Amino acid sequence: MPSSLLDKDILLLDGGLGTTLEDDHGIKFDSSTPLWSAHLLVTNPDLLEKVQQDFVKAGADIILTPTYQASYDGFVKTVVDGERIDFYEEICQYLDLGVDISRHAFTQANGLVALSLGAYGATMIPSQEFSGKYGAMDEQKLEEWHCERIAMYWASYAKVDLVAFETIPRLDELCAVKIAANANRHGNVYKPYWVSCVFPNEDNCLPDGSTIKDIVKVLLEETAWEESQKTFQPWGIGINCTKVQKLPGLVDEFEAAAQSLQLHLPRLVVYPNGANGQTYDSSTQTWVGTKEQNEPWVDQLWDVVRKTKARGKWEGIVVGGCCKSTVSDIHTLRQLIDSSTTDTSINS
Repeated sequence: MPSSLLDKDILLLDGGLGTTLEDDHGIKFDSSTPLWSAHLLVTNPDLLEKVQQDFVKAGADIILTPTYQASYDGFVKTVVDGERIDFYEEICQYLDLGVDISRHAFTQANGLVALSLGAYGATMIPSQEFSGKYGAMDEQKLEEWHCERIAMYWASYAKVDLVAFETIPRLDELCAVKIAANANRHGNVYKPYWVSCVFPNEDNCLPDGSTIKDIVKVLLEETAWEESQKTFQPWGIGINCTKVQKLPGLVDEFEAAAQSLQLHLPRLVVYPNGANGQTYDSSTQTWVGTKEQNEPWVDQLWDVVRKTKARGKWEGIVVGGCCKSTVSDIHTLRQLIDSSTTDTSINS
């Protein structure tokens, strides 16, 4: 792993892969493509690599693998040329290809590959990562599901630098992914991992009603069992696929919760959606609402990064974009990050 990159104060993540495929390349996703971006691992891997190379050229330090919605059930429900993809070994080969595509995207550049693992709800039809309504799934079943899914990457785990559990809407799922991250060390190879949550409602709670203090306690407080098992705590925690306007209040609450619980904060990972006030309707699979004419998305996000860094409460920051964030947005963030290294105003 390029350790020098991991030591950077600010690391730049890529942007919205699926929405870039839709908006810039005419790819259509619907209920017949339950794998979403991962569908192209089967039908058009070259396009996946091109888009990821575009994000690298824009300056991304970290590329997420095109596997956010990928699951065994998703592959089984996928029909290509009249054939279902239902052999476990074949599915694992496609997942391995996804990791290779992300690694190849860097070509000669120095970068990090993060294994993208979405919430259980991201694999449901319609998707439920914004509602957390999982039916009969409880913490034990979620733990089993996440452990089984990450085990599918047995052939490629050594190739990734980080693992990203993304868009988590429930407290019991936070417990589950933390266990999964430690239960699947693949030959005792540990990978730093981050866990990011989604805050789609007007309040600063998860869709299941859990508070940020609940989140911080679950993710960062070491239980007696965890201590006995010598488990690894998250390399980063934070927020993704959430309106950029909510970030200042959310980050403040994370910091206040850690202080109240006397817990050390790791890296802040923050990559809001770039939808400018629009929201995603999972039932119609469209973005709805009127775009808001506010301060530019990049400016709002950078203001959060600048002020967070100045407060100095986190080990570092990972910043990027989720749905509807573009290659151009990532390029602008790269310029702001690079200019901040010589501009002392970031600490003011």
